[in-house]
Amino acid sequence: MKNLIAFVVVVSFSLSFEFPSANLDLEKGLVAYYSFNACDARDDSGNGSDGVLYGAPGCHCGVDDDALLLDGQDDYIEFEGYVNRFFNTSDLTISFYIKPTRHSAFPQSLLSKREQCDSVRLLDIRLNQALQEVQTDFRASEFIYYRNLEAQKEDSGWFQFTLVREGQRAYTYINGNLRGQARRCSAVDISNEALLSFGNSPCLHGGRVQRFKGALDELRIYDRALTPAEVAGLYRRFPVELAEIDCVSMTPDFLPQPPSRPAESTYLCAAK
Repeated sequence: MKNLIAFVVVVSFSLSFEFPSANLDLEKGLVAYYSFNACDARDDSGNGSDGVLYGAPGCHCGVDDDALLLDGQDDYIEFEGYVNRFFNTSDLTISFYIKPTRHSAFPQSLLSKREQCDSVRLLDIRLNQALQEVQTDFRASEFIYYRNLEAQKEDSGWFQFTLVREGQRAYTYINGNLRGQARRCSAVDISNEALLSFGNSPCLHGGRVQRFKGALDELRIYDRALTPAEVAGLYRRFPVELAEIDCVSMTPDFLPQPPSRPAESTYLCAAK
């Protein structure tokens, strides 16, 4: 009997070691989720924080089914409702995948929640291709902010970016791997009245930042800090090596669009 119990313990330990993601609850604390699988910005978490599309975003093959394709000129998203309550001093996690489709000497606006292009209570995430990094401006004021959150990326294809704030610490990840970390002795309050947006930083108007051009997929926002194991587990759901695996390889990235609607994903993807 004792041998049987020992065997069960060993097997259980081995399974938990080999398959750690099986024990992760990646839906816990999820306050907004945008799969973009319908080529819109509805909140698939059911919490009602639907995004509003501006311009004429199209469709592109994503890391899972469809992604939203932004043109870098007029296309951006604003997220209304419940999701805007969680940008203050509390823990949070933000994760999304992007695939840039142009190389720019200027930073490109990704996710942001800030009222003005100043140094007061803001979160602003940008892609800087000149430095091959994602830059995160997370600050309460000019002198109260998280330093050293730059996240280096390796190539120009799809990648996942994740930002975690846990208490007085903040972390950034690329494809589940830690890239930047910072600590403050006091809280960094980023609460403001602006709507969360993608590709629409207020700093666009000063000419220092451009709108993002490329594909966006799998945007998730949590009201808690994911652990390193959970961040890695989230990435393992959709590793970038498998992105666009069902796309027609010889199909052009951009095709003529009907005048009455954005491009359909079936123009770019094989039948499913």
